[in-house]
Amino acid sequence: MLRNSVYPHSKLLQTLAKVLGRCNNSSSTGGGGSATLDADTKREVEHHENQATDWWNQNGTMEALHALNEIRVPFIRDGIVARGNVMSHYVNTTKVLKGQSLLEVGCGGGLLTEQLARLGAQVTGIDLAEKLIAAAKVHLKELSPELVSNVKYKMEPVDQHAKANCERYDAVIVSEVLEHVDDKVALLEACVRSLRPGGSIFITTLNKTLPMWVAGVAISEYVLNLVPKGTHHWDKMISPLDVQRILDTMNCQTVLVNGSTYDFWNNSWRWINTTQMCYALQAVKDSE
Repeated sequence: MLRNSVYPHSKLLQTLAKVLGRCNNSSSTGGGGSATLDADTKREVEHHENQATDWWNQNGTMEALHALNEIRVPFIRDGIVARGNVMSHYVNTTKVLKGQSLLEVGCGGGLLTEQLARLGAQVTGIDLAEKLIAAAKVHLKELSPELVSNVKYKMEPVDQHAKANCERYDAVIVSEVLEHVDDKVALLEACVRSLRPGGSIFITTLNKTLPMWVAGVAISEYVLNLVPKGTHHWDKMISPLDVQRILDTMNCQTVLVNGSTYDFWNNSWRWINTTQMCYALQAVKDSE
């Protein structure tokens, strides 16, 4: 059972408000002052930054993302174990990922980052959104201080991070990110560059299908208001086959693709035998 994230108490919210206030007064380039965002990427970043103060609220606009941890954390954990990269004495323990170095690209406010760190991994979370990195750092310090030595957050583009961390990580996670990115090839290339040979890249995203658009976007965003309006865009969605084709060109072999769906009436995710809605993919970088 995953440890549930607690909605920040008033003290934490006050701390976060102060931190975000400082963010408003600073210049946000999305890369620690070293990168310039194009207009579309800037809109995406600002859209998600608008949810910063509500990111850790399990009953707020991010409740579906909180619930997603129930299936994506085991998917990542079991995928790493299945490759034989975990020391045998840690398998079947609460610290199964101890000794593993992970990179989460587009970590947002840290919902997945912290859960992976609870399994013993050393996790680096990077994101372009200054306010989300600020929220992640505040939550880590105030509500998860026992994880401080396991987690590092950076506001940094993945291509810049990969230049300084070539083949460093045992696994790279790109969860609920691809559907917000225009240049998927460039993002995935940088992710693979930072991945050591034999390591895994894990991806979760939305499929580019009519059922996904109707149920996952039109109804979820504009009828039921389950997700902030304008979160997802048809032209940015991608099929698992296209992701696999891109990874093939980067010497990464896809070993697993699972379909998933979200049941809004009980705020839960489950695996299904089709990828028509959402999917999770694991690919392994060829050993040299």
